[in-house]
Amino acid sequence: MNKDLLIVVRHGPYGGFQAAEGLRHMNGAMSFGFKPIFVLIADGIYLAKQAQDPGESQWLSLGGVLEEIMARSRSEMKEAPAKFYIEKESLIERELNPESLIKGLELIDHKKVSELLENNHLQLIF
Repeated sequence: MNKDLLIVVRHGPYGGFQAAEGLRHMNGAMSFGFKPIFVLIADGIYLAKQAQDPGESQWLSLGGVLEEIMARSRSEMKEAPAKFYIEKESLIERELNPESLIKGLELIDHKKVSELLENNHLQLIF
């Protein structure tokens, strides 16, 4: 059985639970032996922004959690680490500079996102 699991986050880290749940499922998938593929699109790209600051809201900064999960993947899944992608078109639409993002995310275009959605039958979309 193919153990790839595509996790797509399209909601930002503040104002809803989706980004946090995407990270939680990513972490759980690695624990259960899946090889997760993590893709940030639309407002989900804000999850990868360095030095997140939720201000005085009740929301937690999730950028550090993403970095920890990426490090865990490299450490524990040496043979076949998880993949971490961010959609280029979403960055352009939101005028975010790739230099302002957490390091280690691979920049992909919308066509590649579509291919991942088509080729991975196990999917979680947040």
